[in-house]
Amino acid sequence: MATIKMITEKEAEGEVKSMFEQIKHIFGEEIPLTFQAMANHPEYMKIVLDKMKTVMGSEELDKKTKLAIAFSVSVMNNCEMCITMYTKQLKDAGFTDKQIVEIISVIDLVGSMNHFNNGTIIKPH
Repeated sequence: MATIKMITEKEAEGEVKSMFEQIKHIFGEEIPLTFQAMANHPEYMKIVLDKMKTVMGSEELDKKTKLAIAFSVSVMNNCEMCITMYTKQLKDAGFTDKQIVEIISVIDLVGSMNHFNNGTIIKPH
């Protein structure tokens, strides 16, 4: 259960209401709980929304690559909310369950190699 009040779409006013409309264009009709929580601090929510539009809107990497990276970071950070959201977005982008499991297998492999190298204090030349 969240530790702060969620600002629902019905409760949103002014700038928050406007940002919720922008968020609906990105995520669909339902405002993610993360943004409902951020709505308690509209100035911060605006910074995050602008950052999201800049990073995810850039064309240096394709959308599927960005989603795979976002999912991977979410798994590594153990963010259940984000894992759920990015899994849905991956599937909407055409990823199969096997491809999602392969992403997780890469996280597992690289993570275990990182732990081994850290544990043995192996350093690059």
